[in-house]
Amino acid sequence: MIVKNLLGWTFIFASPFLGLTLPGPAGIPLFLIGFALITFPGKRKLTARVLRGKRMDLEADVFDVVEIVASLLIPLIVLWPLAVAYWPRQKLSLSAAWYVAVCLCAVSATWVLTRFTLRGLNLLIRLMPMIRRKVRPWLGRHGIVLLPPRYRARRRRGRGGKIARPADRRDEINDEIIQIHERHLTRFKKLWLRAKPWIRRTLGVAITVWIFVIMIRPLLQRWDQVQSQIDQINWIRFFLSCAMFATFLFLFRAMTWRKVLKGFGYRLPYAAATRIWSTSELARYLPGAIWQVIGRVSLIRQYGVDAIICSTSQILELCMFVFANVLLAGACLLWFAARIDPQARPWLIAAVALVPALAVLLHPKIFYGITNFALRKFLGRAPLVRRLRGWKLVELLLWIGLGLIWQTAAVYLIADPVLNLKLAWWWVVAGAYCLAWTSGFFAFWAPAGIGVRELVFALTIQAIIPQLARERLPADPATFAATVFFLGFLLRLWTILGEAMVWTISTAVDYRGAMNREDAPGRAPLGQST
Repeated sequence: MIVKNLLGWTFIFASPFLGLTLPGPAGIPLFLIGFALITFPGKRKLTARVLRGKRMDLEADVFDVVEIVASLLIPLIVLWPLAVAYWPRQKLSLSAAWYVAVCLCAVSATWVLTRFTLRGLNLLIRLMPMIRRKVRPWLGRHGIVLLPPRYRARRRRGRGGKIARPADRRDEINDEIIQIHERHLTRFKKLWLRAKPWIRRTLGVAITVWIFVIMIRPLLQRWDQVQSQIDQINWIRFFLSCAMFATFLFLFRAMTWRKVLKGFGYRLPYAAATRIWSTSELARYLPGAIWQVIGRVSLIRQYGVDAIICSTSQILELCMFVFANVLLAGACLLWFAARIDPQARPWLIAAVALVPALAVLLHPKIFYGITNFALRKFLGRAPLVRRLRGWKLVELLLWIGLGLIWQTAAVYLIADPVLNLKLAWWWVVAGAYCLAWTSGFFAFWAPAGIGVRELVFALTIQAIIPQLARERLPADPATFAATVFFLGFLLRLWTILGEAMVWTISTAVDYRGAMNREDAPGRAPLGQST
């Protein structure tokens, strides 16, 4: 309803300009479509009265109220900005009598203008039958029926073959003021289906660029101060941290997915599972989240794994990883809640609020119930027979939590030279990074969460960093923000290098599977791939 009203008012305000720029009554259809989209009680009754030329009774008391309210509100709306912005700068020293006189003149002029406007509307309404006789046929030839019949064609027959109007059956009453021909609706649907993905991509790119502008602006303005922080980076520690992150991706992400797949009855070789997982993860950087799912299904097909099982295992692994990130972020922020700045409370609430929802979703009865319902309802497939039990899910969740501690230790190696954090403040980068990863995961418009993850990480660090650590950093808030934003970009580079390491090594080890050779380890016999 909100979208329809916004579009309706946009069409109404744009119709006069279109009518002036194009020849003929071009703005009338746009105005009528906009008027049909907006919502208010008695719209059809009002439209019918206007089209029949029934003028307003200006002697009624309600119009006296309208004139009084308009004469008081319009001068207030117009003169108040002038009084606030213009008069103090001019240093006018006027007496109270002058102010009263100006207000009385404005109210009187508005009252007279309102009365003439209402009478002008009455004159226009008087001409509406003549306008309707000219416009209505023109609209009909272009597929727009103005004020269609109120009762639909499927009306009941009364005695003697007469139509009985079902006043008590609202489903047979048409309250619309225009009816658009099916050919226009079909053309609009086709246009919308073609434009929808491009509109979504354009909005996603625009939001991402806007986020990067927010982050890069302070970085460029304070580059001289930030450069001194960059010189303190130990690049040996940086590449060691990349190796730690690559280890995390192999042991705690790819192997977790392999264990989930094993629980569904499919045992993949370690190298093949890692190669397929890492390749599909790199597809996150392509626009559209579907490429990650399609890529994994396509790569795993030669190993005889069903596409439904592959997608289900991928969703289950991602849900567990999101749940583990939320748990660690919430634990870090809650445990040190007394040291957190009050401005960080929204981030804390956002992290903790997801815990019960994800816990319910990961319950075997809920997860497999939703999955089997979707398979039966939308795909016509049989329900899943083999599945991971609850104790196995808990075991994998604990394994992922251990991996997140390892990952955040790698993040600490990079953040320590920039933020001058001691080991006891490890929870700062752990909570901030896990929360930032979760935000980037849910930012569907940003491929791989680019921009969103960095922005949330930087803002969270600024909000939760202890005061003692803050005193060691630049005192200027803008310089401190630029330093933290630079750290966010550095962590993105760290992520890309770690993922590239895993993909390169796994592809080199499983080169026969990457080349789709028949002698690849674990490959299904020819004709058994699904």
